[in-house]
Amino acid sequence: MILTKLTNKSLVTNQDLELNHRLGLPVEVFCSKQGKTLAFGPIKGFDDQKILIRDHDFCRSTYLFFGKPALKKSKV
Repeated sequence: MILTKLTNKSLVTNQDLELNHRLGLPVEVFCSKQGKTLAFGPIKGFDDQKILIRDHDFCRSTYLFFGKPALKKSKV
């Protein structure tokens, strides 16, 4: 199940995060070292290093974030 999340639900780019933030969609914060979800809720704010969820900052390079990725534009 984690593999499906990694390929289909990972939030990596600012565009991905902006979509979830703008729509108020909940985001899952997952710690791969502990193997568990640490937080779940809407994004309150983000920058290039951190994402604020439920009044806690989470480092973008340390945790995995799952939600609704932005649609990728296909080349025609």
